[in-house]
Amino acid sequence: NPAEILAITLMRYHDRETLAWSDTPLVDGAIVDIDGNPIEDAVVTSDPPPWWRAHKKRAMFYNAMARGDHRGSMALATSVCVDTVEEAQRVDALFADIHAYVLSLRAPKYPFAIDAELAEQGRVVFEKTCAGCHGTYADNEAEETYPNLLIPLDAIGTDPVVANGGVIHSPNLVEWYNNSFYGQVTPFYPTDPDSGVVGYVAPPLDGVWATGPFLHNGSVPTIMQVLDSTQRAAVWRRTSYDTTMFDEENLGWPSMEMTIRQADAPESIRTTVYDTNYWSQSNTGHTYGDHLSGADRRAVLEYLKTI
Repeated sequence: NPAEILAITLMRYHDRETLAWSDTPLVDGAIVDIDGNPIEDAVVTSDPPPWWRAHKKRAMFYNAMARGDHRGSMALATSVCVDTVEEAQRVDALFADIHAYVLSLRAPKYPFAIDAELAEQGRVVFEKTCAGCHGTYADNEAEETYPNLLIPLDAIGTDPVVANGGVIHSPNLVEWYNNSFYGQVTPFYPTDPDSGVVGYVAPPLDGVWATGPFLHNGSVPTIMQVLDSTQRAAVWRRTSYDTTMFDEENLGWPSMEMTIRQADAPESIRTTVYDTNYWSQSNTGHTYGDHLSGADRRAVLEYLKTI
């Protein structure tokens, strides 16, 4: 998902106060490391979450940076063609309706066979092991729970780049946004306003079967591998882009492990290869399912088909 880099590029060319376009950059757009040194060819890798989760989430982004009314952060994407505050205000009014529509969306139903008995076994395991972060699910939406928890980086252990974006890698752009028209609508908080925690929000899992690849950066092709970190490949590629090809057994993308790095792959397939050795693309962390038995893990997968 190139949204982060596109937003950074666009913001650099707009006056913060008036939103007027400048043919030369007005803000330093370098992505830097913890020592302030520019990271060459930095790519901020993230996989867009589905819109149908928005009605449960207080924060739109993985790192909880945009909270509550999401109109401002959504409208920022239109800055490619908005160069006055007046036009931004007009667009903001439209996004009130767009936001309302997004909040009305719900997850698709799993279209394949489900073993109901195994799924019920999985529900018991899920509610004991996973629900504390990801919530509970029911046929009646009013009976569901979702805690909206921000999990600290040292607890979740997944790739830290997106969480640290507004703290380490490009804090000046958060300052630009918060002092612009968009920030007055939806301010960014790169850390938790109360605790100062940096981390990721454990998402609701409605329709999770349809949201692969998994983890916030799309580094894991199946939910089975999310639940068992020992199965994750350092370099992999999707084996089919036929939209009817779905891994029903492991829930996710049919894929294969690669024995070479992405840069060494034949040019004909290079863009289909995911290399977790690159910056922002690590597949570490979220080891909470590693302790499960194979039978429990299989049962949880079956249950996830039902929510």
